[in-house]
Amino acid sequence: MTSRSQPPLEEGSRPVCTLLELGKQFLRLGCIGFGGPLAHTALLQQEMVQKRQWVTPEQFLEGFTLSQVFPGPLSTQVAIYIGYRIHQVRGALIAGCAFILPAFLLMISLTWIYFRFGMVPAVQGLFYGMTPAVLAMIALSGYSLSKTAATDWILRFIAAASTIGVAFFSINIVLLFALAGLLTVVLSGPGSTASSQRFAALVPLPLLGQLAWYFLKVGSLIFGGGMVIVPMLEQEVVNRLGWLTHREFLDGLALGQVTPGPVVITAAFIGFKVAGFLGALVATVAIFFPSFVFVFIGAALMKRWERSPRMQAALRGINAAAVGAILGACYPLSRAALTGALPALLFAISLVAMWRYRVGFLKVLGAGALLGLLARSLPIQ
Repeated sequence: MTSRSQPPLEEGSRPVCTLLELGKQFLRLGCIGFGGPLAHTALLQQEMVQKRQWVTPEQFLEGFTLSQVFPGPLSTQVAIYIGYRIHQVRGALIAGCAFILPAFLLMISLTWIYFRFGMVPAVQGLFYGMTPAVLAMIALSGYSLSKTAATDWILRFIAAASTIGVAFFSINIVLLFALAGLLTVVLSGPGSTASSQRFAALVPLPLLGQLAWYFLKVGSLIFGGGMVIVPMLEQEVVNRLGWLTHREFLDGLALGQVTPGPVVITAAFIGFKVAGFLGALVATVAIFFPSFVFVFIGAALMKRWERSPRMQAALRGINAAAVGAILGACYPLSRAALTGALPALLFAISLVAMWRYRVGFLKVLGAGALLGLLARSLPIQ
């Protein structure tokens, strides 16, 4: 492809590819984007910087930093930023939508199959084995993130308090993040004028309006990686709104992991359960919409935020609280997933395989599905 040899785009220069080429490449990357946000980001770096040279390493790192500062799915925002650097707003829209589309279509297909055939013994057996693996992945994700998020006594305290608050007291996640950010600003130095922002509860809108409003809030609050979506969704769609059961929620997360792209595509699963295809579309658009907005406005603010100790302190506190929320969500979810000796054993094996032996999650998930299918066909549950 001729565009591989073109120099990276600089400000004011001619785009290095057409909008059609941009869309085709991000559609392809969206089809093979397995392995989590850091794996997706590494794939984007390899394709866009090293292989095609559509952006410079400095531009890529700029987008990566921006995606770390703002809430939202990391790899999706990096993809949007690359599109923005090449073709401004049109490029951002095309790159972002093309990157998300394969995961959305596959999730819709799998969700329809799940709710149509979910109680068939064979399919039920697959999920019987996959949900312990999903729970192990959530726990391991929280543990791994804690190494970088909880680096001093303040952040460790916030992470521990968040774990306890989510696990045993179902503390509101938005309030938790606001308090964590405020606390770190106050303890990092005198004179802080930071204040928490109170988010109103869902107003009594029609169902599609509720879906859109709720997932807009979620998409605006995903600090610390896609797994932060777990306690947020579990509190609202399972405990408060009753849109999903704990079992359906875990199964939806499992489908979000076996599809390419970010795990927040689980929103499509929830939307489909609530209001069919239109609900899935509304939920997906709503949860990703803030990412586009943040990229459009974030470049101008990023330099200022990087120089602000108070903003950096607030973000550190929010990330520590996010780690605690992930770990805390494991407790209520385990009561739905670990319903016998075999699921508990599968959870332990999955945890050891991924943590000690670095086995990839998709392999663990596949093995769990096969073992669950076998267990459902034999009297050993």
